[in-house]
Amino acid sequence: MPEVAAPFPDAWQRFQALDSLRLVDDPATWEASRGRAQYLGFLVRIEDADARRHLARVAERLATIPGVEPVPDWYWHITVKAVGYQVVRRVNEDDVLRQDVPRIAGKARALLSHEEAFQAQLGLANGFIDSVFLEVWDGGRVRQLNARLLEVMPEIARYPADGPGFLPHVSVARFTSNDGLDELKTTLAALRAEGPGPSFPVRRVEFVKSWWLSEEELPELDVLATYALRSPR
Repeated sequence: MPEVAAPFPDAWQRFQALDSLRLVDDPATWEASRGRAQYLGFLVRIEDADARRHLARVAERLATIPGVEPVPDWYWHITVKAVGYQVVRRVNEDDVLRQDVPRIAGKARALLSHEEAFQAQLGLANGFIDSVFLEVWDGGRVRQLNARLLEVMPEIARYPADGPGFLPHVSVARFTSNDGLDELKTTLAALRAEGPGPSFPVRRVEFVKSWWLSEEELPELDVLATYALRSPR
């Protein structure tokens, strides 16, 4: 079984201590965008049938809780590295000029063409202040990819989620109110007691542009490039 990242239990303890959640319409959620809409990132989509069935069962359990909104199944993914916002004029540290996007894609291809495919596992249910997620247990491989992308592209933004505390995960729900917080904590504890989900192969990484147009709608994911990982020796 892939190793479990040590920070996951810490995340669970922090979630259990919350007395309120960050809701989808919270202004703080949108202040970081500073009016920008085109967000770039590297991710792994969840395509394995068994993994998707498990995610669907978790989402179904959450859907009955007041104030909890499951994300659509087309959005299930593991973020590998958030890159920043595509812009025509660079002002902020995490701005990426449109003409630099092909170069970023090319650097990623040179790196990822040498990376081996690997097995991951859907771990325990958990929560952040703004979402419910399933842990991803992968022996540290997604965290390694995150670090290596930063190494070959030091010009892209480093976010607080990067580095040793990086937690690979699949978001399954977000919050529209605090009405069901107690029920949510109880349900997540029950889901954690049921144990982890299935293993699945990670064979490719995608470079995508997400169009964040409003807090009500999750963004469309435009695929800019796809990188097949090498078959294990």
